[in-house]
Amino acid sequence: MNKNILLASSFLSGFCLMVVELAAARVMAPRVGSSIYTWTSVIGVILLGMAIGSYLGGRWIDRHKSPKTLFYFFTVSAFFTALIPLLASFVDLLILIISPLPLLIIIMSFILFLLPAIFIGALYPALLKFYSENYETIGKYSGKLSSFWSAGSIIGTFLTGFVLIGYFGTNESLFLSATLLFINGLVFYQPKVRNISFFVVIFLVVLYVSQLWSGDANAVFAKESDYYKIRIVDWNSSLFGKTRIMFLDFDSHSIESLENKKSGTYTDIYPVFSFLKPDIKNILSIGGGSYGISKNFYDFYKNSKVDAVEIDPAVTEAAEKFFNLKSYPIKTFSQDGRVYLKTTKTKYDLIFEDAYNSFVSVPWHLLTKEFNDLAKSRLNDGGIYAVNMISALSGENSLFFQSMLKTFRETFKNYYIFHFSADLEQPQNIVLVGVNSDNSISLEIFKKEMENADFAKNFADKLFLDVPEIDKSAPILTDNFAPVEKLMSPLLNNYFSDYAKFYYNFF
Repeated sequence: MNKNILLASSFLSGFCLMVVELAAARVMAPRVGSSIYTWTSVIGVILLGMAIGSYLGGRWIDRHKSPKTLFYFFTVSAFFTALIPLLASFVDLLILIISPLPLLIIIMSFILFLLPAIFIGALYPALLKFYSENYETIGKYSGKLSSFWSAGSIIGTFLTGFVLIGYFGTNESLFLSATLLFINGLVFYQPKVRNISFFVVIFLVVLYVSQLWSGDANAVFAKESDYYKIRIVDWNSSLFGKTRIMFLDFDSHSIESLENKKSGTYTDIYPVFSFLKPDIKNILSIGGGSYGISKNFYDFYKNSKVDAVEIDPAVTEAAEKFFNLKSYPIKTFSQDGRVYLKTTKTKYDLIFEDAYNSFVSVPWHLLTKEFNDLAKSRLNDGGIYAVNMISALSGENSLFFQSMLKTFRETFKNYYIFHFSADLEQPQNIVLVGVNSDNSISLEIFKKEMENADFAKNFADKLFLDVPEIDKSAPILTDNFAPVEKLMSPLLNNYFSDYAKFYYNFF
């Protein structure tokens, strides 16, 4: 058999494997978030599949050395790769019945990715069987074939991450990979393999059916960017009336009333900062979404300059089109919030950090003591740094809050806590507010001042007066140690299924 064809097949197999592996995490993110649990499960299951495939493929090709075997290995791997988007739509049902979240993620990964990985893994020993000439030179031939596989994997990694998913989409990247595997399999077709047209028709049917199941029928807008699956839906809420929601992957990231009603959520907290610093002129929001908090800042603090950091330009474009962002002179920087603070020389009167992907995938590098110190260094005297989070204030769901507060107090001795549910054990939005000043307002005076101001009185009862004793075992989050998934796990186990029901009302 032509050795150049075998080398090219090895290159393409490595390429397709990495397309599947990178796309796998993007398949999971709109369903269970993009946390360390997701990446661990995807990588672990694919490595397991590769190991099983290598073992079984090697035994099979020893018994059945025929190009027909290569044809079937490539064809079956193509079928299972093409089926991933279709199967993903059905495993959504598991989200409503399986907990805890790490177990759910592992089971979903096995269902979606084990079989494609097994059959792609079987390709290497099968190709090696044909490529090697004798046992004395097996090392040389194995090394050369493996280097082509690795080269394909490298190209597949960069091309998928920087081009395919961002420009074409996750499902389309999987379909491309499946098509390449199938075409490669046809190279090894022999006349003795009957009904080749049958395989072609079945493969095309699988591709077509899988492409139909997008799950975005109810969305006003749907797009896959380099960072998120962005979807916008309209919702008639019993509390807020006609409402528009932006979903980034699994998270309902922004909720805005289409009837200009105030929701009383954390995005309406903007007036309270005026009591801490009356002359707020320069404002930075880290995290864009629908830009709700940024727009509120601009409307309330007259003649202020509002900057925003949003890592995903596609999110900004969606906000301009569907959330009226174009009407505001807000300057957006399309980069990571931490990178922006490291490189900017601008000092701010107020920095509001709300860049969480979701409650299941928290950007830990924006929570550490080092980041808090960096944010403080970009504040003017008396400037304010506020960060939004989701946790409980007490009980088993409060581990994340305890570490966040303990870390926050390392940087800001002058701080305040706002919470948005009367039930302290209920997961809720919590806003930590730190002031770059030693001059503090007592909690009682702060509360009374808000009660006496019409524009802020709704937030007086959200000021947390009974600051809790923090458990001594709660870790301070640092760049070296920030176990946010572990701290969030009780909340995820108790809250995930309820949120999933809300999410699947739309998708």
